[in-house]
Parts: sequence; C-alpha cells; structure tokens
Amino acid sequence: MALAWLAVAPLAAPAQRPAGRQFEGRLDAILASTPSMQGGVAVNVPAGLYVRLGAAVAGGVAHRDGASRTAARGDLFARFLLDPFRESPWGVYGVGGLSAMYDGFEEWRPRVMAGVGVEGGPRHGRAWGGELALGGGVRLTLFVRGARTTGR
Repeated sequence: MALAWLAVAPLAAPAQRPAGRQFEGRLDAILASTPSMQGGVAVNVPAGLYVRLGAAVAGGVAHRDGASRTAARGDLFARFLLDPFRESPWGVYGVGGLSAMYDGFEEWRPRVMAGVGVEGGPRHGRAWGGELALGGGVRLTLFVRGARTTGR
C-alpha cells in the first residue's frame, strides 16, 4: 500500500522547490565617528517564503584625524521580504542582525544592525539595490546579487 501511495503522490514542480543560495557583491559606506568605505561579499538562503538568512564579510579603509587604517566587518542577518514573489518591480524589505566591526583604531566590537532595503527587478540574471541601516553608524549600501528565478 505504501508503495502504491508513493507512486501516485504529487512531486514538487521546479517552481515549487525552494531557491538555493544567493550570492552578492556589496559596497558599504559607514558614516560614524570613524567613517569607512568597505567592499564585501554575502550569501543568503531562504528560511521560509518571507525570510532570508545570510552572512556577509567586508573590508576596506577607515579614516580618523587625518589617518587611514584597515577596516573589516562580519555580519549575520535576516531579511524580511514584503514582496517575496516579485509581484512589483521593486521589492522592499526589512533587515536586522548582528555585526562584528573593526576599524584599526579600536578593537573588534559587536553591534546590532537594523534597516530597510530595496531590490530592483532582475536584469541579465542580476538584481541591483540598496540598503539604509543603523549599526555602528549609518550604513549606506549598494549591492548586486544573483536574481532568483522563483521570486526575490
């Protein structure tokens, strides 16, 4: 009986399968008492229809009192999508998470990060967008990520 059930049980169509990893490149400006510019990479995975969990690493340069030093950052984050099925050309989402930041002037320090982002529609397999967040200063981000074929 179990074999008969398995033979007729519906299989998930490709469009119903959850999308896999999504990679992105990013450029971050962090406006704080020690401002920095950082370039980085990130990856995220679906955690349900509306949530994406991810991690990012970035490095660059920080400036303070006329001196420049190395800057680095690691983020663990979650994005809550308001339009996960790409029903409109621009998808707005909330983002929040934890960061570890280093700027060469101070030791590594933890930060909580929260903000909003917008992602455009896919063009040539890529989606462009930006984020505005708070966490160790005001963060302005431009990114390009691989566009999912089954939504955002």
